[in-house]
Order: sequence, then C-alpha cells, then structure tokens
Amino acid sequence: MKKSFLLLFIVLCASFTGFAQKKISGIVTDENGENLPGVTVVVKNTTVGTVTDSDGSYSIDAPANASTLVFSFIGLETKEVEINNQSTINVQLVAAV
Repeated sequence: MKKSFLLLFIVLCASFTGFAQKKISGIVTDENGENLPGVTVVVKNTTVGTVTDSDGSYSIDAPANASTLVFSFIGLETKEVEINNQSTINVQLVAAV
C-alpha cells in the first residue's frame, strides 16, 4: 500500500513539474545575420541556462515565473530580452564598443 502511494506521489510531482515550466526557443545571430554558435542563454537571476548549437539555435525550459532571458557572447554586447508570453525569441547581438 505504501508503495502505491509513493508511486502516485512521484507521478503527480512529475506532472506538476511539467506545468511549472515554459519552453522557449529561437535563433541568435550577429549584426550580419550570421547564426552564432556558443552563445550563452540564461534565465535572469537563476542557474537555468543553455548554449546555442552550431546553427545558433537554442531551446530552454524556463520556470513559469521567469521574466527575462540574458544572451551573452565574448566580444558582443550582452542583451536582456523580456519573455512576456513568447515561446519563440530570436535575438541579434552586436559588437561590444
């Protein structure tokens, strides 16, 4: 009986975890429109992050209460973008001055 309750608890926790996140994806480019691999994408004020792949694409599971993504790359200006209700966020980074 205890095992049944434990299993039910685990299943419920896993299902609630899925609702507590939002998937955001997009492509990061430079000033010339070229895709940028290796850009760090982080949910502001968290440790949730990812890196763009060889095509400049990223996908991140942000907490439901997340409001901002931070994009950074050496030699380029860091950019903060409000999430709002967007599921796709494409970003262009410019050279640091």
